[in-house]
Amino acid sequence: MSTGAEICHGGGGAGDDGDGGLPEDQMFELLTRVSLDDLAACRQVSAQWRRLTYEPAFGPQHCRRRADAVVSGYFVQGLARNRYSATFVSMTTQTHPSSSSPPVVSLDFLPCAHVRVDAVSAHRGLACCVDADAEAAARMGGKASSARCYYACKPATRQWLALPSPRLRFPTAASAMVARPAGTGDGSAADFKILRLSVATLRDRLRCEIFDSRRFAWRRSAEVMVWPESLVAAGPATRAHGAMHWLRWPDRLTGAEDIFAFDMKSETWRLIGLPPEIDDRAERWARRKLVTVEGKLCLVVIVGDEAEVWVITGYGMQHERWEKKMVVRLKSLTVKEGSELVLRDLCSAEVAFFNAVYRVVWYDFWKGKIAEVPVHHKCIQEVLKYESDLVPWDIDENKI
Repeated sequence: MSTGAEICHGGGGAGDDGDGGLPEDQMFELLTRVSLDDLAACRQVSAQWRRLTYEPAFGPQHCRRRADAVVSGYFVQGLARNRYSATFVSMTTQTHPSSSSPPVVSLDFLPCAHVRVDAVSAHRGLACCVDADAEAAARMGGKASSARCYYACKPATRQWLALPSPRLRFPTAASAMVARPAGTGDGSAADFKILRLSVATLRDRLRCEIFDSRRFAWRRSAEVMVWPESLVAAGPATRAHGAMHWLRWPDRLTGAEDIFAFDMKSETWRLIGLPPEIDDRAERWARRKLVTVEGKLCLVVIVGDEAEVWVITGYGMQHERWEKKMVVRLKSLTVKEGSELVLRDLCSAEVAFFNAVYRVVWYDFWKGKIAEVPVHHKCIQEVLKYESDLVPWDIDENKI
């Protein structure tokens, strides 16, 4: 049977299989019924539970079992004629349509027509959106300069909250968002935080602003001594190991290509070097993409008809290093689906998410194409993974 892609090297397995208890198939069934936020806690119980929840079949099965309580997919964002638009796509609704289909997820409930999605949280289904027209007017100092253009929202339940604006005269370089998991019971923790890195006046460093929902205000954090243009248009953050990560463009001074990591809890940053084997290559224009696989930070490098997947081990420790997890041959995939496919994410170690002109594709490296969804975007700029429960967000109505 043709697979459409071939795995020619593998490495690194999950941990132990646990120490008894329920059979794995029964444990798998039970885990597919827990809530999204509870999954994070379940993955900390044992290596067996962690492995089961990262199996390729788990995500689709979890969404089907909780079709009335979970939505999972991607916001596909495009830009045409200086207008942003975002479409939500889900593999589950394509492969397993049901009579009780999940709600349609969109951004048409926001009180503005021209919306840009800046960041999405890993918990609670919260997103940070910007009124692009009001933002542009504010940067130009027009009559809308005092209008609010930042929103925190929960698209799955169509709820929104207007936020104070940061210092908009400094253009945004990168954004990220984190939310406190539901049911943690920590009343002292912020419901959510938004990170905004912007280009300073001298364009020699990044200004750092953080919105904290407890104070309902933006505050300055320490400046980041990184060349701003190396992060501009870097795309959505990749969340792993408690930090946000972006691939940097070559540094103006050093020419280095690396990963910028920002820890939202400690508000500290660092640079992570790429695998030396990649830097030593003569082919410098290899396509690269940061992804999270099984909770670990991974780097996908596409050279010709092959995609290498590197995983970082010992993250943040003295023995931190990169290991090649696998190599995927993509020649048969491009022959069947076309050469315009762009890799956007790895849903698991075996399933990838691609976009092309006016369509997105989920592809299993062993079984071939799983699902395809048409979209109205010709040029897709960003893809943001979005998962949410359908529990109403407990917004403070006095702040709307």
